[in-house]
Formats: sequence, structure tokens, C-alpha cells
Amino acid sequence: MNPLVAVLATKRLTQLVVEDELTRPVREAIDNWARGSKEFSLRDRVATLASCPACMSVWCGAAILAAAHHPVGRALSRVLAASGAALLLEAVVGRLER
Repeated sequence: MNPLVAVLATKRLTQLVVEDELTRPVREAIDNWARGSKEFSLRDRVATLASCPACMSVWCGAAILAAAHHPVGRALSRVLAASGAALLLEAVVGRLER
């Protein structure tokens, strides 16, 4: 897999899981499930993972690299990379227009 595709796909998948509106109900359900749990318990760690881009990016990167071994996974990785590139370009253009 092209390293640039892997990086962009990992960034986009991480953003999809940790930040996007589409996955907000899942994150909220995880937060509710973990509410009141002891610090560093499994529930606490899962809730942290679901909200931490640095933590989640490790697992998203592993998923992207594993997906590279299957044609559908490669296609999905390319779609994620294209979406990530489009969002990056949108952010750059937005800053230039200020």
C-alpha cells in the first residue's frame, strides 16, 4: 500500500470514529456505559480510546494496514484516503481565504 494512502486513510478513519457526527451516538453510548467506572478500568480505557485521536489512530492504522491484504479493504482505504485528502484541502483553502 502506498504510504500516503495509508496515512490519509488512517487519519480519516480516526476522525470518523473519534469526531464525526455519524459516530456520535456510539461514542455517547460508550460514555454512558463507562460513566462512574473506576479510573483505568476496562470501561474507562474503552471510553478514553473512543475519544482520543492519538490512541485510536494506532488501531485505525493497524486496521488500514490489515485491510490492504484484501481487495475490498484496499478499495475502502482508497475511499477513506480520498475523503481525508478532500477534507485536508478544504481546511487549507479555508485558511488561505481568511
